[in-house]
Amino acid sequence: MKKGCTRDFQTAYHPPGRDALIWGVRVLDAGFEAFPPGKPYPSKEHHPAPYLYDWEKGRVFSEYQLLAITRGSGILETATCPHLALQAGDLFILFPGEWHRFRPDPATGWDENFVGFDGDYARHLMHAFFAPDEPILRGAATGETVSLIRKIVHQVGDTSPETAPLVFADMITLITRLVLFNRVHASSECRAARLKITAAREQIIAHAFQRIDFRGLAASLGLSYTVFRRLFQKETGHAPLAYQLETRINRARVLLQQTDLSVTEIAQQTGFSNVFYFSKMFSKRAGQTPTACRLAPRTRERTRSSFV
Repeated sequence: MKKGCTRDFQTAYHPPGRDALIWGVRVLDAGFEAFPPGKPYPSKEHHPAPYLYDWEKGRVFSEYQLLAITRGSGILETATCPHLALQAGDLFILFPGEWHRFRPDPATGWDENFVGFDGDYARHLMHAFFAPDEPILRGAATGETVSLIRKIVHQVGDTSPETAPLVFADMITLITRLVLFNRVHASSECRAARLKITAAREQIIAHAFQRIDFRGLAASLGLSYTVFRRLFQKETGHAPLAYQLETRINRARVLLQQTDLSVTEIAQQTGFSNVFYFSKMFSKRAGQTPTACRLAPRTRERTRSSFV
């Protein structure tokens, strides 16, 4: 990029390397550009063909794109959201397979910072925390966010084994920052619900090995059981009873591998009514019997010793 230029664009169309497959993150393109009032958008002399589009037809990507607007205003339209206003400080997400189009207001132009990415782990994170019906994170184009995108821009062309993992780590950090931003700036209703679920999790962990009245717990938080169960599932990925059961299984796994307690004693200590039910549930949740779980570390130790 020439000195004084206000644009840069990097692409990585080469096949994903071994590191990208291991990390589950692949940065495909990244850049930034200033569009003063009246400048044609997108810049045909700057962007490669796949990123150009006709406004009337729109466009569909196969990867995720994050775009942070630091000056100016404009509009975003997607298949899910027909018309959304954009302003400086907004960051918006383009989802794979989702038709979209966007552009700055000709009267103001805008400055944009963007990164396109893919990969199994990246998709997992984006699917877990973001949805096409809310593509704009108002105020998320912070100085820290934009600096991180700029850093990725300057690193993405380097695929050496020494530096490529740093790009993947920065991309994960960027997604994480947006997740945390969303949580901090959630509506008061969302924050209040999250606090209630946090309190419920603490109660379940504190009494994990006892019988819990989940309907009574919901009532104590001012929630119906149906709403409580839905919110708990959304926040933790588990229904309340399943969350308690996972806590019991995790504790049992530790006791099996780190103590000489019998399976019957461990079943009793972790709140199971009998050893047969414990063995059945442990095998189902852990994918192995309690006995196999106990023997696994010792088998690995014998294997290591044989090579010494």
